[in-house]
Amino acid sequence: MPIYDSGPIDNSQTGRAAFAEVSAVNAGRFATNVSVQLYELPPLAFGTQTSNPFFTSLFYLYPRGNPNNTLSSGPVALDSTFGVRVISSGIGENDVAVHVTLYDADNRTIRTFNVPATSPTPLLVYGVNNGSDNVSVIEADTEQVTTFISTTSTDPTSVALTPDGSKLYVTVQGTNSVDVYDTATNTLITNIPVGLGPVGVFVRPDGAQAYVTNIDDNSVSVIDVATDTIVGAPILTGSMPFAVSFVLSQAKAYVTNSNGMSVTIINTNTLVPTGTIPLPANPVGIATTPNDQKTYVCVQLNTLAVIDTATDALLPAIPLPVGSGVAQVAITPDGSRAYVTASVAGMLFMVDTKADIEVPSQAVVIGMGARGVAITPDGKKAFVTATLENYIAVVDLQTNTRQQLISTGVLPSEIAITPNLLF
Repeated sequence: MPIYDSGPIDNSQTGRAAFAEVSAVNAGRFATNVSVQLYELPPLAFGTQTSNPFFTSLFYLYPRGNPNNTLSSGPVALDSTFGVRVISSGIGENDVAVHVTLYDADNRTIRTFNVPATSPTPLLVYGVNNGSDNVSVIEADTEQVTTFISTTSTDPTSVALTPDGSKLYVTVQGTNSVDVYDTATNTLITNIPVGLGPVGVFVRPDGAQAYVTNIDDNSVSVIDVATDTIVGAPILTGSMPFAVSFVLSQAKAYVTNSNGMSVTIINTNTLVPTGTIPLPANPVGIATTPNDQKTYVCVQLNTLAVIDTATDALLPAIPLPVGSGVAQVAITPDGSRAYVTASVAGMLFMVDTKADIEVPSQAVVIGMGARGVAITPDGKKAFVTATLENYIAVVDLQTNTRQQLISTGVLPSEIAITPNLLF
């Protein structure tokens, strides 16, 4: 999976560029997928920097000779410091060339340069172990545990990462708080008090805030990621809020109410609830497609509800095997498939998101208490917790077969993977 990275480019000097255009060209005989990102790096105190993407696109590049073998961002307005990162994956992943063209304010070309390939940053998988009060850290390529991070108290329940992978958030029910760790050193940065019974933590795709579901006081706490402080008062939800999924293009978040047979809608700009979507049974896990058009909700015990995010209306539900005990759902980076864990059946079910049907032939046996699921950024692997068997199963998503079983701590539940689109 080659990564092309320009590194930070200083655009503050005389003759600075006003616009940049990124092009990715497939010069090979085989198709490939590319993720293209143009980002800015505003300088902060002590020389540190944080990344803020202002153009991101996922695209399928056809082989050379096809008119769809090139992706272009079009001219994008620049700030003082910016960078380009492109990731390619697939059979033709090594045949991609990446170019950047800089323009002045009158759209005249200043220069064009190639973006070199760099060594990829290792992907890390974080699995929280509720029974041993720690987090397993796993190297995704080698599928080996590299270390354990001990939490500050008992009953850790969920994990989430910032988009740049620099911070890990862990909900800790023993102290009704959230631990924040520096992933470069695995050391504690701070501990943030939240509501009662924090069961899940979910970072916005833009990295601005983290939402914490407090299952015992029917609320969501919002954390400012930059300062790791609480924003405003807790947001009231339905009964026993469990999971959150964001639709930032429409400024909303969906919160499943695991004892309320509903989803609460929150305006992400005002942090005010704006409505409720009734469901036929209690919902748990939730995920939204990369294009923000549909949200999938695990409805106990054997249904995947589908929300049209433009209207908040329910589309036809997707039936899953009776009594399977659906728990969590994750969607592939290209949005073509949803993978649903079933804790009672110990299975991972695959759903075709275009047809919105489950494909029985692609179901994978995981183990007792299959629960958390996370997919690597290239869409090739899924890591799935088997809570009652104390391991994480690795699933090859190209063949939908179970591969490695990774021993963890006690009662592994939720899981997260470091993104590698940013650094």
